Parts: sequence; structure tokens; C-alpha cells
Amino acid sequence: MNRTEVINYVIHRFGFESYLEIGVQFPHSNYDKISARRKVGIEPFPVGDWLNLSVIKTTSDEFFRVIESEVKYDVIFIDGLHTREQCRIDIQNSLHHLSDNGFIFVHDCLPTAEYQTSPEDNGREWTGDVWKAIVDIQSENGIGVCTIDTDWGIGCIRRDRSKESRKNTLELTWEAYTGHKKELLNIKSVEEWQNGL
Repeated sequence: MNRTEVINYVIHRFGFESYLEIGVQFPHSNYDKISARRKVGIEPFPVGDWLNLSVIKTTSDEFFRVIESEVKYDVIFIDGLHTREQCRIDIQNSLHHLSDNGFIFVHDCLPTAEYQTSPEDNGREWTGDVWKAIVDIQSENGIGVCTIDTDWGIGCIRRDRSKESRKNTLELTWEAYTGHKKELLNIKSVEEWQNGL
């Protein structure tokens, strides 16, 4: 399963209707393939054909600043600026606009080489340090977090009042990631993730 298939899987399985994508850039790569009835995309630097009026040319920070508090989405996919700080902000803002049983998915959580984790786009494969934001969010009570081991790693975040925080005591270095990523990111195979829903 790739990210599109993961997103469409939960849309069909749970009968979801609304979808928000943060960081669309190329609509044909994911956004256009999502089967939700109501879709909104956010992209500050559009590339390609932008005739789709449901994609808004703005930053996620600005979008969340002006959106009305009662607007909720069943599925939110975060694939914007690949930094720990911005990803944490996008996750926190998304939680305020997530329906009760909804899902937040975060792309690029499982880098395969240290150069991919640079704080700035290096012109090659670039995950940034998004994985650290997934570790960070696990420190909050009432949030269920795992990382699906597919398509560069897809963080899966849901409200779960039974979940207690998972405190991390490791400094989040590349060495910590390579030595402890399964525990740090609660990595699940696609099948394990599906069976746990």
C-alpha cells in the first residue's frame, strides 16, 4: 500500500467524507486520487496544473489561522514542510480540526539514510526530521500513534483516550533513530496496522 491507498482504505472502511491535504504540490501524485466527497488542499508553492479550485494557494499556518473552529475533517494528510517544528505545528493544528473518529497521516517518517534528514531540501530524497515530530506527539496523553512501514513511513495519529503518553528519554539523533526506530516510532506493518483498527 502506498499513501494514497492507505488514505482511501480508511475513507472506504469508515465511510469518511471529508479530507484535508497539507502540502499538495503535485495534485496528480496523491490529492487527485483521493476518493473523499469533500476535499481541500493547501499548497504555498504550486507546481503543475492548478485548475482544481479545491486547492488553496497558502501556507498551513495561514489556513489554520483563518479556518472556522467548527470545521472538521475525517482524514488529514500532512506532507508539507519536512521539519520537526513545522510538522509538530501542523499536527497540533490538525488535531483541533479532526473529527472524533478521524485520522491524521504524516508522510516521510522513515528515512533510510542520514542525508535525507537534513533540515533543508537537499535536492535528492528528502524526509527532513519529520520522524522526530512523531516521537514528540507520543508524549501527549489521549493520542494513539504508530508508523506504518510503507511509502517512506506513514505516521498514523488518532484520538484514543485510553492511551497514556510514551515518554522518550533518548536524544533524537540519527544513531538513536537507527538503533531504536521500531520502539521510538511504534512501527507496524500494513497488515498489523489494518488489524489494529
